[in-house]
Amino acid sequence: MAGHAEGGAGALPGRKLLKLLPLDVTQVPHHPELHAEQAQHHPPALAAFVTQCLKEANEEDFSTFHRMGEAKVAYEAEGRKHPIVIEKLKKRDDVEGTWFARRSVHEEVSYEELDEVLRKDHDKNEMEYTPSIYDVNTVLDWRVEEEIEGVRNVELRITQMHHSMPAPALLSDRVFTVLLVSFVSTSPAPGSLAQSIDLQLPVNLSTFPAAIKERSRADASSGKLIYKAPASATPFQQKQDGRKLVEGRYVSLEKISKIELDGKVVSRWDMTTDSDAEGILPMGVQKLGIPGAIVKDVPLALGYIIKKRGRTGE
Repeated sequence: MAGHAEGGAGALPGRKLLKLLPLDVTQVPHHPELHAEQAQHHPPALAAFVTQCLKEANEEDFSTFHRMGEAKVAYEAEGRKHPIVIEKLKKRDDVEGTWFARRSVHEEVSYEELDEVLRKDHDKNEMEYTPSIYDVNTVLDWRVEEEIEGVRNVELRITQMHHSMPAPALLSDRVFTVLLVSFVSTSPAPGSLAQSIDLQLPVNLSTFPAAIKERSRADASSGKLIYKAPASATPFQQKQDGRKLVEGRYVSLEKISKIELDGKVVSRWDMTTDSDAEGILPMGVQKLGIPGAIVKDVPLALGYIIKKRGRTGE
């Protein structure tokens, strides 16, 4: 497999990627801009890292998760509301703690449309349909030119997601730094006609070189973390400029599948996450809100896809 020699030791032995523990600069794939920091530590080769992502994603079987019930929501399109039923799931892991998940099946949007929004430019599209996200900033991007067994159309980058919070007078904005890995599986899971996958893995940006940290819009130069709006800031970004930030941690896995159900070809969207918003919010309070928060993403994304379809004349 191409690329193994470049990064030295290949994948991270004994280290699961889908966990809330952030990756440091020596644990992300080899990158020319990280040479000085990675040279003595044998970082994983890009191909081996992506292969491990695929393996861990395939090991997560959403049909084995504990069912918490259903959520009945709706998205708005063409002046009316369209109902959706979403399964609420969770997985209890003795090591990782509780992962919350959801599963939804869709006839109203195709696998190709979901793939276009949820795999390609995942972070930028998420900002378009999620009201609380006001900035997405890529600080490091990998050029994936080699062929990697089992996957194609690989995207790999470190990005920062800036979220406004409810009750802004009490709660600071949040920033989540993640390594976003997305690809199409060339050998879809049994029962799937096509499948694409994306993972968001937490990253500890403080371990990275100064040149990379300078690209961040979470500025720590004053001794506290504040949001630094870009030169091309939107009005809302300008409003948030200088606001205090709290750095949270977030890890997620999403699978988009084309499946046949009751004689019809439909799309299925599976998602699971673990997170810690940090700050003053107790973990018990956070856990209570996560199932409802991830359910809300579905009608937001579907409404965005339908509107996007109308703009492109599809």
